[in-house]
Amino acid sequence: MRAAGRRCGAWLGALAFLLFWGVAGHAVAGGADPYVPAPSAVAGDWLVESHDAVIRIEQVGDEYQGYILWQLHDTYGPEDGPELNGKTVTDRNNPDPALRSRPLTGLRLLTGLKFDPDSKKWKGGHVYNSDDGRTYNCWVRLRAPDRLQLHGYIGISLFGGSTVWSRVTMRTPAPGRLPFVPDTSDK
Repeated sequence: MRAAGRRCGAWLGALAFLLFWGVAGHAVAGGADPYVPAPSAVAGDWLVESHDAVIRIEQVGDEYQGYILWQLHDTYGPEDGPELNGKTVTDRNNPDPALRSRPLTGLRLLTGLKFDPDSKKWKGGHVYNSDDGRTYNCWVRLRAPDRLQLHGYIGISLFGGSTVWSRVTMRTPAPGRLPFVPDTSDK
């Protein structure tokens, strides 16, 4: 019991340390964010951190939404079993059996994002994770014109996880090349 108590105390101490330094670091930096995005700055094509998909974010009405534009593997391989090998990758983990056969390419997975000028974030959104079939709350912020942070969570934002995407420009690929190039412009 004592070992469990020490582990819990150490974990809480580490969490308090991280929270303190996060707040202190923000105060030392003066809280100033040198990059202030325009509400439409999030629109574009984004290469996910794992480099195996490009998500296109666009404005739809008064919100921003995103869908899978490209996947490195849009068909199942031999490692997925003979019954799937060569077939189009689908939303097979969706909790709704009627949706499990829809292709992942083209799937809308970001919805409801609205720009909040005070926090410089797109908030109030939802992100669908096809790996587990669950939908999470999310917010998005631009760390720079070509770097996007997506933070997904259940309940409160503190207990979520983040990923960083890079802006790309899509192109017609040459044989053996990827269909995008990194966008490092100063837009």
